[in-house]
Amino acid sequence: MKNINSKRVFKRNGTEPDSDGDYVLYWMQINRRFQYNYALEYAVGWANKLDKPLLIYEGLSCDYPWASDRFHHFLMEGMKENLSYAEEENVNYYSYLEDKPGAGDGLLYELAENACAVISDEFPVYIIREHNEKVAPKLETPYITVDSNGIIPLGLTEKAPYNAYFFRKIMQRNFVECFTNSPKKDPLADLENLSKVKLGDEFLSKYPPADKKLENQESFIGSLPINHDVSKIALEGTRQSALGKLGQFIQYGLSKYDENRNDPDENAASGLSPWLHFGKISEYEIVDAVLDHQPKGWDLDNITFNKGSTGGFFNGDPNVDSFLDEVITWREVGFHFAHHEPDYDQYETLPDWALESLEEHKDDPREYIYELEEFAQSKTHDEIWNAAQTQLREEGVMQNYLRMLWGKKVLEWTPNPETALAYLIELNNRYAIDGRDPNSYSGIFWIFGRFDRAWQERPIYGKVRYMTSDSTRRKLKLKEYLDKYGNQKTLDM
Repeated sequence: MKNINSKRVFKRNGTEPDSDGDYVLYWMQINRRFQYNYALEYAVGWANKLDKPLLIYEGLSCDYPWASDRFHHFLMEGMKENLSYAEEENVNYYSYLEDKPGAGDGLLYELAENACAVISDEFPVYIIREHNEKVAPKLETPYITVDSNGIIPLGLTEKAPYNAYFFRKIMQRNFVECFTNSPKKDPLADLENLSKVKLGDEFLSKYPPADKKLENQESFIGSLPINHDVSKIALEGTRQSALGKLGQFIQYGLSKYDENRNDPDENAASGLSPWLHFGKISEYEIVDAVLDHQPKGWDLDNITFNKGSTGGFFNGDPNVDSFLDEVITWREVGFHFAHHEPDYDQYETLPDWALESLEEHKDDPREYIYELEEFAQSKTHDEIWNAAQTQLREEGVMQNYLRMLWGKKVLEWTPNPETALAYLIELNNRYAIDGRDPNSYSGIFWIFGRFDRAWQERPIYGKVRYMTSDSTRRKLKLKEYLDKYGNQKTLDM
């Protein structure tokens, strides 16, 4: 990798790959795709340099935090698609599904024993971050992680951005260089050594490939010690589904995005976050496809640095400008923050002004107080809040604007901000198919003031931004949304 893409590479244990091994191993942790993947591209580069075959490993444990039918189905659908692709393209791909906690312990280390290098995904939150920090010092084999998360490399920023305006300026200065140093559409097409990698009978007996379990998905998942109350959803965790969703958005949603994205009844949002989270589609693909729909004659020369302002950077269709600010600035600011802040999910990492103000109003009286499971089951007095939570619980997603109101009300209806934060993280990570992601942590912590500014002081909220259901009802078109999700009985207060 050259130029700015070197900022994507993190040599975790300081050693360089050499030819002492049978293959280069790519451990597919979060960006679970064969296309537009900088990490896979980097692994192919080393395999070619060392004249070794490449082995791709994708696995799934059954004791990850918030493990449930919902996430297992989504991930296994993607794994099945990857297995089919690998068989068709003659790719060395090995997948493993753990059937009981601890059954896969040691698998990666045994694969690494015969590897010239282990290359994996850089991801700044959740168990992927923990894996990368834990695995690196245990391996004598070089362990390298590569950032395939977004347009702006994680290594480009020097500190955690404190707001979107600060990060937007960095993005604007570097966008063209980053965008034009794009990931390859099909990095495996460049692989030179196509030899088959044969894993030993003893290894395969100890860690059987996932093939049969992927064919019998329902029965396998039903046998696991995971949360079966969080059921699977209609969305399929495949790359084909992601590409279909992108095409649908460009055809029906993009042209009205700027004006209607916040209205639940308009359905103008992209809905791509589930597949972005699990890496079935790359952010680059989305940005590239959307830029193709700029007015005739537009090109990258039309871009002008405008000192971090939200409009007028891409200088084309305002819908494109608005959407790309969301998908690049607002999505990636959370990745860069978490990359530099290991305590990204801790209350104490809120801005000082927010901590001080929330502390001053910590003991303000609350009209309503709810327990976690009352929130989980949509049992509040508020019709709009209940509808949003019902959508999250039943479908694994929530309409974007209502997600903000959803969080603000939990802050208002819990004994203190720390409890509110704990509840929001639990509800989001339990039910949201795109949860456990830097972007979802950005959304949760924005409720408490991260990436925001001080506003007029109010009870409970202090100087943190205030939202109400009444103003939301006046502002948005909600009839169809409430007809669909608002039939939960509210508490008789």
